[in-house]
Amino acid sequence: MAGTVKESVKGTVILRSVPSGKIEAQIAEYLAEVYGDISISRIASLVNRTKPITIIKDVPRENGNVIVERINEMGASAYFLQYLGSPTRH
Repeated sequence: MAGTVKESVKGTVILRSVPSGKIEAQIAEYLAEVYGDISISRIASLVNRTKPITIIKDVPRENGNVIVERINEMGASAYFLQYLGSPTRH
């Protein structure tokens, strides 16, 4: 419908847990692809931190859910935390 304002809910992707070893390396490689401009070694140090940790902030729910789904498919645990308040308007 022309003139309709689209609302986009934003939030944060939280990494809850990552099994050590091969899955940890896969998560670091995937997140390096998502970020694009951060090295795998820097991402690996982030993944190795005490959980839970915020890995992506201010992301639209649709994108966040894709990232969460992929991380969970790899064997780690992540979730999308929606911001409180009104959705951002585009």
